[in-house]
Amino acid sequence: MHSVKPIIADSDFRLIIVDNKSTDSSCALIQQYIKEHTLEKSITLYPATDNHGFGKGCNKGAQIASTYGAEYLWFLNPDTQINQDSGAQLLSLLQESEHIDFAGSILNNEKNEPRAGAFRFPGIMNTLISSMQLKILDNLFPKYTTAAPIEAKPYPSDWLTGASFMTSATCFEKLDGFDPVYFLYFEEVDLFHRAKKIGLTAWCCPQSSVFHIAGASTGINNKTQEKRKPFYWFESRRHFYINNYGRIYFTITDLCLLTSTYCWKLRAKLQKKVDNTPAHFAKDIFKHSYLASLLKK
Repeated sequence: MHSVKPIIADSDFRLIIVDNKSTDSSCALIQQYIKEHTLEKSITLYPATDNHGFGKGCNKGAQIASTYGAEYLWFLNPDTQINQDSGAQLLSLLQESEHIDFAGSILNNEKNEPRAGAFRFPGIMNTLISSMQLKILDNLFPKYTTAAPIEAKPYPSDWLTGASFMTSATCFEKLDGFDPVYFLYFEEVDLFHRAKKIGLTAWCCPQSSVFHIAGASTGINNKTQEKRKPFYWFESRRHFYINNYGRIYFTITDLCLLTSTYCWKLRAKLQKKVDNTPAHFAKDIFKHSYLASLLKK
């Protein structure tokens, strides 16, 4: 909130915080902060009665924003810290370019180094390449890496990180917002996939950067990759693939993921590398696969 305060204090930006039923004292601390800094006219806090996930929380925030006549919506993760001109750069890109419908920021890591901002839609090829963890494959097939290379000027992207992106209220309404089926993970991938289907475009704006604490919401990041992925990651992944690509494509992708994961695990063992495969990963992939659902019938 400290990083957002200078912007909302002297501009038309309004901060809407949707608290997805925090189990700690977050709401009380936010209310105290608003009161101490006399930001009642600039910040709206909505304490949800249940935790329905990131996407549904964003939809609620957009709904509240519409009551204030918002023309543009800037979605931010709770584990981000923005630079003072981050929002202005996104807004400028949208307002100056009629062919751009979504604008996203570059994410900086803990060392303030640019990490990523633009991504390619998931599929069979980038599943294989990313799971094999071989740099030679990244170099041979650069168009199939999940994260697109960062460029100096704004550039098009399949999808943008949900940690920081902006769009017009009109575009968001055209898509009926995020699909509420997703609790966490893949919700922004699905949003941009649907956007592309109706001709809306997404661009990454490298002039806009935000500091992002990876995994702060879930406890899963590169340092704790060995932890078991939560069940909703698999459920969200399953819903995205079946809903957008179909059951057969999803099954082939699962087989590719399992094959490439075991290839990596074998290589890690032979080369004495640290195996960063999440715990029980293969078991969980199969448990949430389409084949497993058929066997249950």
